[in-house]
Amino acid sequence: MKLDTRAFAIAAAIVAAALFLICAFFVAVAPEATTRFAGHLIHVDLGGLSRSLTWANFFGGLVCWTFGTAFVGAALAWFYNRLART
Repeated sequence: MKLDTRAFAIAAAIVAAALFLICAFFVAVAPEATTRFAGHLIHVDLGGLSRSLTWANFFGGLVCWTFGTAFVGAALAWFYNRLART
């Protein structure tokens, strides 16, 4: 089975953007609880970190995560296709 590299990259980007929007919502509504939760996920005490969510941070993060994930998704699909050829 061959993966469509472009479709896979776009799908990964859409999912990453949706997850970023959900995360940003929780940071905006409950920053302390979100920070504690994230700390539990990665086993690190993040209590000393402060979070400020500005519009610039929001849009910059959304763009970086979306395009970064699209790039990684395209690379994964390309690499998978290369390995699947054998």
